[in-house]
Amino acid sequence: MAYRQEFLAAWDACVERGAKARLMRENNLGRDTVQMWLEARRRGDMDRSLERAGQKSKEPRDSVPQMRAELAKLRVENQRLQAKVTQSEAVTEILGKAYELLEGITTSSTPPEPAIPPALLNTEEYAAWLRRHKL
Repeated sequence: MAYRQEFLAAWDACVERGAKARLMRENNLGRDTVQMWLEARRRGDMDRSLERAGQKSKEPRDSVPQMRAELAKLRVENQRLQAKVTQSEAVTEILGKAYELLEGITTSSTPPEPAIPPALLNTEEYAAWLRRHKL
């Protein structure tokens, strides 16, 4: 936090053209990082962080094992969900191929229409034509 405050003090002191860009290059900092620090200073978060850093933490470090256990659980859950996604993608691909196959079968199984106009059909063929067209 002290480094950030020193940097921001130097930032505020930059008045020449290109001085702020040079300061960022010298400190290997990006524009987003500097903007985030400026915003934190404006909100007053940097002062509170320095106060907390000066005090000793009264909380025990028991949270680290809990965080590790939670991380392990999340990794297992992530692997399970990735396997489920892979399985779902395979099922989707198979269903797509089955649909294409069935679509090909149904289009090839319909009998072709006779090239003869219905007016020239004999009575049996005309009756069959009417049944096919549900007329």
